[in-house]
Amino acid sequence: FCLTIIVHLCCVFCYTCQVAADPACGRWLRLPDEVWLSVLSLLPHTDLCRVTQVCSRLLTVATDHTLWKHLRIENSTLTEQWLLFWGKRRPHSLCLSSCSGPSVTSHGLQVFFTLCKNHLEDVKVTGCTGPGLHGDQILPQIGQLCDHVTSVDMSWSGATDMGVKALSDGRAGLRLKSVVLNGCHVTDDPLKKLVMRHRESLCRLEVFGCQFLTASCLQTIYEMCPGLKHLNIGRVPKVNAHSLTVMASQLKCLISLNVTGLQAVTDVTVATLLQNYAELESLTLSSCPGVTDLTLHNISKYTPCIRYLDVSGCGAVTDAGVQSLTLGCRRLQQLDLSSTDAGNRGVSLLANYCSKHLQTVKLSFCHITSENILKLCRRSKRLKLLHLYGCAHLPSEREIREVNAIVKVYPLS
Repeated sequence: FCLTIIVHLCCVFCYTCQVAADPACGRWLRLPDEVWLSVLSLLPHTDLCRVTQVCSRLLTVATDHTLWKHLRIENSTLTEQWLLFWGKRRPHSLCLSSCSGPSVTSHGLQVFFTLCKNHLEDVKVTGCTGPGLHGDQILPQIGQLCDHVTSVDMSWSGATDMGVKALSDGRAGLRLKSVVLNGCHVTDDPLKKLVMRHRESLCRLEVFGCQFLTASCLQTIYEMCPGLKHLNIGRVPKVNAHSLTVMASQLKCLISLNVTGLQAVTDVTVATLLQNYAELESLTLSSCPGVTDLTLHNISKYTPCIRYLDVSGCGAVTDAGVQSLTLGCRRLQQLDLSSTDAGNRGVSLLANYCSKHLQTVKLSFCHITSENILKLCRRSKRLKLLHLYGCAHLPSEREIREVNAIVKVYPLS
């Protein structure tokens, strides 16, 4: 935030000096391109657009292709004028998050994708509003125009079967590696058609919260696409124990799995999965009522190299399970124990055995003393994020800073 203000002040200074014909302006504007590019790279793209309006010198520097290779816009109102400007920058990736586009039309989208179709590789439009930013408007443009796109994320975009069908009927050269449709209204047949089309290249599939998908559809996908490495089927209510068994037998390359909130997930089904996924690096079991300490024991037994584990909301997980985990999984980087029965003993074990690699720990609504929180912060030199929402005994910010200067703690007391 402070850096953004500094950049703004520099640009205002240049503009003011230019208007006043001040020689100081010339000195600022004669700074090497490398210096200006380094400074301008600190700005979000919405502010970078404004910099282009200061003067011709900053227009030239601020439109350098290196600043626009990865276009990211958040919480902004989009216009077709901006789409035209961004399209001319030929971005390689586009990320629109929580934006609104009340005036954006399908023609404006077509112009944008036409301008950057030979460069665009990654498209992510999530949580946006307005008819022009609806998933069913964007997916057909990608399918019809963009040969080089390999990753599509339309999470929470309102995309339906119509958009998914348009994408699967896209250009012959399209080869998708990642398809993310979390929260979309998609049914079995369009999804199966899309996966069938890209089964040779597809490595990631996320359909979190797609409540219309059936277990038989997912089983077919597992059989069609055995090379999947990342799978998210959390909150898909029709998943059953049999479909999880089929998944274990078909998908041998998984390194990331999310099964949040599935009633079919139990200690037994997880054990079956783990025995087949020795290379698993990330596992999300959040809010799975059938998960207990036995699962954490099996994780330490079968997947000792796991990096990310989320068992938040699994009320049957206790310090006994955390003990097994800490003794067997010394490379843990991210761990979420929020709303479990883990306590002081578990946190102390984390500090003793897993402190070398830990970067993120979430302990919200766990019963932990200030002393053990400080011990974890002190021992874990790489710890960057610590969640302690709902914890009754929190150390002060000063106490935390004395033992760990880099960790961000939420909430701070």
